[in-house]
Amino acid sequence: MHTNPIFASNMVFAAHQPIRIYGEGEGEAEVTFAGESRKAVSRCGVWEAEFPPMDYGGPYCLRVTYQDREEVFTNVYVGEVYLMAGQSNMQFKLKESNAPAESYQTNPLLRLFSAHRIEKTDRFTPEDGWVPATEENAGDWTALGYLMGNKLSTEKQVAVGILTAYQGASVIESWLPKGLLEENGISLPPEALHGDHLSPEFALWKQEGTLYDYALSQLFPFSLSAVVWYQGESDTSVEEGKVYTKELALLVETLRKDFRQPALPVAVVCIADYLPRSDEGWKAIQTAQIKAGETIPNVKTVLSADICETDNIHPPTKHLLASRLAEAVNRLL
Repeated sequence: MHTNPIFASNMVFAAHQPIRIYGEGEGEAEVTFAGESRKAVSRCGVWEAEFPPMDYGGPYCLRVTYQDREEVFTNVYVGEVYLMAGQSNMQFKLKESNAPAESYQTNPLLRLFSAHRIEKTDRFTPEDGWVPATEENAGDWTALGYLMGNKLSTEKQVAVGILTAYQGASVIESWLPKGLLEENGISLPPEALHGDHLSPEFALWKQEGTLYDYALSQLFPFSLSAVVWYQGESDTSVEEGKVYTKELALLVETLRKDFRQPALPVAVVCIADYLPRSDEGWKAIQTAQIKAGETIPNVKTVLSADICETDNIHPPTKHLLASRLAEAVNRLL
């Protein structure tokens, strides 16, 4: 038996949400956390122990005792946990932004856990566990994750965990379970799709369900405070714009089901303006994202067009958007 790789020293659990510890293997285990213990018995090769919601606090020790060994995780906090997911503007690193290097801060209460990526280009992998933010490593964090997380942690004086699941040039279909779109009557011919769908360069992560299986599924059902979704630039055809709100609704429904949080808050970034592609398809996705915030319960759309550059598909100014996202998730919690 063993725990899921998401369990490691320095981890952050979401306050006021069930605390689930889980893994794989056959047998029994005793899980001890914050002075309480639970027995876990595997069924069909998986096991889970659940503890009741807790208020902010820490540090704690998490101990999992098996018949022949034990796992001990230290410096564990209960705070806020945010899944930062989407495509390249979420993947965009702090060192690629215009935030000066002297603004990078060491914050031991801000920690990062990175989901698997098909592209092996990131500094951090799941094998690194939960990485506390330092002046030296902050540049390799997702810019929005670091800036938003650092703001929330500093202002609230609580631990903040950032989970990342992103892939540049990814399409929303790849983040949804395979077959879900067809089940819900969404089917577009290749000629109706944006060119990113058909590019051989991005073929590995263009297939329906690929990133859901490869990146998202390893995080279920770790409790979250909220999800921040920043994606859409690769779905900017007119026909995709007509169905994108429904696709977002299916994504939100899927995340809430798989994370076992029926009211899981979601902040959706409305993609910035980009003058070289300021066409009807681009505008259609922006409109669909705004509509999502108006029609999907507990979803808030965060505008970026008025605070981002328009000459770069990856606007380097990220701190203003990060501040808006921090405000948005505070309102959703």
